[in-house]
Amino acid sequence: MKTSLLALITFTFLLGFSPLTSALSIVAKEEAPYIGNELPSQGLSIEIINTALKRAGYKTSVAFETWPRTYEGGLIGIYDVIGSIWQTKDREKDFAFSDAYLFHEIKFIKRKADTEINFNSLTDLQGLIIGTLKNYAYREDFNNSRTIIKLPQNHLIQNLLFLTQDRIDMTLGDIRKVRFEINKYMKSSMKKLEFLPKALISRGVHIAVSKSNPKHAEIIAKFNKALDSIKKDGTYDAIIKKHDKSSL
Repeated sequence: MKTSLLALITFTFLLGFSPLTSALSIVAKEEAPYIGNELPSQGLSIEIINTALKRAGYKTSVAFETWPRTYEGGLIGIYDVIGSIWQTKDREKDFAFSDAYLFHEIKFIKRKADTEINFNSLTDLQGLIIGTLKNYAYREDFNNSRTIIKLPQNHLIQNLLFLTQDRIDMTLGDIRKVRFEINKYMKSSMKKLEFLPKALISRGVHIAVSKSNPKHAEIIAKFNKALDSIKKDGTYDAIIKKHDKSSL
């Protein structure tokens, strides 16, 4: 028995990970299909994070808050880890960021029947009515363009409905979120719509730990190492496949 325990400890040490002795609190804003208490495994993002942190030797707990409470709670140390955040120069002053564990691809979606519509540059969008989301951080030149007709709404589903009703020419959004919304609310329309191949922008998603946490560098380093490990052994791809069940 002692020999088996010693072997387990030695094996764990050689992997570079610790036994499950530390606990981390993760906070995130609910956003299906990535994060949500009612989603399978609490969503794609949370399953990746939990799997990597467990591999790194941590126990985890997850809390769901609004974005302002998520950001502030992570900043002042109410929570150890912000589970989903885009990295910016300004945020780097206060947070240490992991490697990207996912990428959010923002793509245009149109009716299949509109074969003349394409996107290679912003000039292709001139004269088209495009449904957007209010205060969404698209690409800066897209946001600032005065030659593109943008019709802002509060919710993605509104733009998708307008698209099926021929009230706009295109809309755009994160591809997984678009698929989730169509599957949930308007599955019968799925075969009538398609993504354009080129993404407007692709943004990496990270975990972040406040630099006021004395162990911020250690947590991020262990997460990155474990993330690499679950990618190499196929665990990461299995999680992605599990959640990416639908496609357009």
